[in-house]
Amino acid sequence: MEELQKQIEAYIDSKHDEIIEKWRNLVNQEAFCADVEDTYNVANHVKALFEEAGVKCELIEPHENTPLVVCGVIGEDRPGQPVMLAGHYDTVFKKGFLETHPFVIDEEGHAHGPGCLDMKGGIVIAAYVIKALESIGYKDRPIKICFCGDEEAGKNHLYTAEVIKEAAKGCKVAFNMETGLPNNAVCTGRKGAAGGSFITHGVSAHSGNAFEHGRNAVVEAAHKMIALDALTNMETGTHVNVAIVNGGVMTNQVPDRCEVTWSVRFKSKEEMEKTLAAVDEIFAKTYVEGTTTEVGPIFKGNVFEENERNLALCEFVNKISAADGYGEVGHAFLGGGSDAPNLQYHGAVTLCSCGVLGEWNHTDREYAIVDSMYTRAKMWCDVIRHIDEFSI
Repeated sequence: MEELQKQIEAYIDSKHDEIIEKWRNLVNQEAFCADVEDTYNVANHVKALFEEAGVKCELIEPHENTPLVVCGVIGEDRPGQPVMLAGHYDTVFKKGFLETHPFVIDEEGHAHGPGCLDMKGGIVIAAYVIKALESIGYKDRPIKICFCGDEEAGKNHLYTAEVIKEAAKGCKVAFNMETGLPNNAVCTGRKGAAGGSFITHGVSAHSGNAFEHGRNAVVEAAHKMIALDALTNMETGTHVNVAIVNGGVMTNQVPDRCEVTWSVRFKSKEEMEKTLAAVDEIFAKTYVEGTTTEVGPIFKGNVFEENERNLALCEFVNKISAADGYGEVGHAFLGGGSDAPNLQYHGAVTLCSCGVLGEWNHTDREYAIVDSMYTRAKMWCDVIRHIDEFSI
């Protein structure tokens, strides 16, 4: 191991308690993606965390009433293309969950708390990667950061995505500090997602005295739901999920309204276009005469497509990590979405799932492996120091 990496290890090892405290403070803040006021508070906390590391930060509002994006750079005048560390600070846990699930570390060395894994641990790792590199006088290239507050389910994330794309423009590589996988792999590809809602309108009538005059909106919606579900194709990895249904008022009335939300996951842009064309045909068809269908906006999340560049970067990371004792780093293609495709939009070679290791994100069983906070911080320092050696 090189002397500079030994100095980085010593720095990280000397900050164990401090890292835990920063992690605890960040997790113990309400950060539900739909509570914009709370996300503003977390954004300012994240900004302060990186400013403490020497990063010149700014808060960007992508759209009215949308969580802020924390963007920043350190070493702006350094030569070479920047390295990007990115992710999100919001969580899926509604306000109040934190009261009964605060940050805690158990006897097995696992941390618990809303967002400890997904992905507040990754934010803290990113901050200490920068601090550790600064401690050895790193001057090779700029390091940029970009952390948003509505990745989980933001209604205006379309605007946030544009901020992320712009922030990553010109970067050589981008590491999305998302949920790390327990086997130490990183993510080299993710499914894209699309979805929305539709409302079927019928004619209400008494189900006993005037049944024949009614037009059942719930039955019309049911036909469409079954047709949507039939688009699922396990061979191509296309998963259609009919998620929330709300229709009807009482059992003795033919329902005149039913609202349905749905989503679909896919592995390629081509599969997305094919599936959404089939969705349009389903919405255009009437199954129950006399009903109509109102289709809401359809959101589209890009695929993080696995390619030669992502796989080559993963292999480079594996070589560095294995050589210096941080473990072998494999790769995985995941079904859940992230902002990785936005980071790679302008050409940055991107890896995802670069944060603290753990399991069960989006559930009350979420946990993160504490020791991996330190190992991953050391590993990414090692990778960034040698990134000039990476080429494809």
